[in-house]
Amino acid sequence: MKNAARREFYFAAAVAAGITLFTGAQAMACDGLLCTPTSCVAIGLAATHQGPSPTPLNGPTLNSNPIGKNMTLLSNLTLAQMGGGAGSSLYGWVDPLTKREYALMGRSTGTSIVDISNPRSPVLVGQIPSAGSNTSWREPKVYQNEVFIGVDGGSHRLQYADLTQVRNYNGTPLTLSYGTFGGTFGGSVVTNIHTLQISKDTGYLYLSGTGLNNGAPLIVDVRNPTAPVAAGAVVNTDGYSHETQVVTYHGPDPDYQGREIMMSSNGKQSGVDTFSIVDVTNKAATVRLSSKTYAGAGYIHQGWFTEDQRYFFMDDELDEQGGTTGGRTRTHLWDVSDLNNPVYRGFTDLATTSIDHNMYVKDGFLFETNYTTGLRMFKIGDLTGPSGQWLTEVAYYDTYSANDAASFNGAWNNYPYFPSGNIAISDINGGLFVVQPNVSGWALNPWNPRGGGDGGDPLNAPEPASMGLLIGAAVLGFSRRRR
Repeated sequence: MKNAARREFYFAAAVAAGITLFTGAQAMACDGLLCTPTSCVAIGLAATHQGPSPTPLNGPTLNSNPIGKNMTLLSNLTLAQMGGGAGSSLYGWVDPLTKREYALMGRSTGTSIVDISNPRSPVLVGQIPSAGSNTSWREPKVYQNEVFIGVDGGSHRLQYADLTQVRNYNGTPLTLSYGTFGGTFGGSVVTNIHTLQISKDTGYLYLSGTGLNNGAPLIVDVRNPTAPVAAGAVVNTDGYSHETQVVTYHGPDPDYQGREIMMSSNGKQSGVDTFSIVDVTNKAATVRLSSKTYAGAGYIHQGWFTEDQRYFFMDDELDEQGGTTGGRTRTHLWDVSDLNNPVYRGFTDLATTSIDHNMYVKDGFLFETNYTTGLRMFKIGDLTGPSGQWLTEVAYYDTYSANDAASFNGAWNNYPYFPSGNIAISDINGGLFVVQPNVSGWALNPWNPRGGGDGGDPLNAPEPASMGLLIGAAVLGFSRRRR
């Protein structure tokens, strides 16, 4: 058994932090890997990093590396300020009534809801307690105004809660009421949900890396968000799926226009990692369109379409540690213009030395949350040319100042889709960071209390405690107009 001493150290750290690890029959030796099935132990638990104070553009340096470039730290809410535990995944929500922006951050002990409408003064407005085991993997996603939380640990079920409860915030963080999903697949209730993906076009939620269906995705109908229903299971030919992206397809392949298409990154602890493309339009009879891999795959972890859906960026969570990248962070690329025959274009090695993690595309930029080197922002270039033309780093903020090693500390996830243009980052050790890129082509649209992101000054935004009064006044004004 490799690295036994290291695993024992991480296990002791997890116990000291009050984190329950799955020890059932499916437990696997994961050699410290953070984003794999339930038995793996979070490496960052033993370290406690409270995060830097707000740092200006191109701020101070550590180990000869600048903490930020073309990206300003607006605020940092530490884990202690959010309720403790270790940091996990993250998502965003914009209240359709108040237009306020919220970061939803998973922690090992629950999920925190933070109002970041005034990004220099974030406010913890609510908590969703754990409904079972404390664990390193807690993944929120939102459909309409409902947050769904996947937890990979013990017997914890899928949670869901109405986010509009935070409109009742009056200065004291709320404890939100929530439900747990009791739907069954093959007669079994689903637990140990590693990651979630939501198709906002169709209202279906996809659960990856569970203890059912050999870890292949399960499908939940959330079109009625407060009453989710088991809807089916993805054909499990590729086995364990770590993470997916699901889209209504509008890319160049004419055979699948308008179909609901899943891109599945299938990292495994044994066997061959694969990248599969699945037509999930018919939930009762999904169809695998293709399945590929590439030489030297370490752990095919996650990826994201370009906006024209012709290409698919991918991160591999173990190739940096496996010695195949020469100590450099590596990003992979697929040409998926033919969904039945995706073509591996190769990889580009970045200037950093960390492990790459969750990545997303918006407005011609690729955002990578790369553990010890934080959030990296790249301008997407000519993907038809050689790999040196694919990506140009234009900005970054390093949330983990201790080092830039290829280890599982630091930034876990990012959310670059807020109307304001600000980006939220969840950090395993440092909590929640809110940053602002200062890059040509990236639109900044500060929150406006008169109607959302519309050029308003976030420093003059009303604080959350006053929102109940504002909503009441709006309703009263509306009723008077009706009369």
